[in-house]
Amino acid sequence: LWVKSSLMPTEKADFSTILPHLQIPGTPCSPRSPLSPLCPGGPAGPTSPLAPTNPVGPFLPDCPGSPLSPVVPKGPVLPLKP
Repeated sequence: LWVKSSLMPTEKADFSTILPHLQIPGTPCSPRSPLSPLCPGGPAGPTSPLAPTNPVGPFLPDCPGSPLSPVVPKGPVLPLKP
């Protein structure tokens, strides 16, 4: 990371691109961070279809009938707290 920082003066932008969960923990749940354990709604976790900020991927929190969200018939935020 330090090598990239020295090459790229915009290390903040670099971090936000590679590790978005470090900038805003648990809020964006960007599809680019499949290995973010801090993101409860991340595409890697069991609550992947619950990510309300993943309009780009196949995850549709607004569609309870989506094939990837069989456990979200009531709401996209309820199953986040088991």
